Amino acid sequence: MAAEDKSRASAARALVLLGSAMQLAGSGLVSFLVLVFGPVLRHRSGLTGPIVLAVVLFVVISLAGIALANVVALRSASTRRVALGGCGILLVGFVAGIGVLLALVTLN
Repeated sequence: MAAEDKSRASAARALVLLGSAMQLAGSGLVSFLVLVFGPVLRHRSGLTGPIVLAVVLFVVISLAGIALANVVALRSASTRRVALGGCGILLVGFVAGIGVLLALVTLN
């Protein structure tokens, strides 16, 4: 029974790692799109400080969420804590990053 639980926890860790890779790729894509199309949507020529600041904060928040999710996934022993903790932190980090990005781009 212990070997089966260990295997399930390892599979959940792999799921968190896969989610981290997907979030990292998504963050890169979102950053690229905002840097390319952000000034056009705001009717400005060239990159402005607020757009660059928004992208930098988005990337920092996303990377912090990815790092924290992987630490939680590696330190947790049960499958439930690995899956819920790791994937939950990934989701919260990405939503918080998108929120900061949208707030800074639209307010400036």
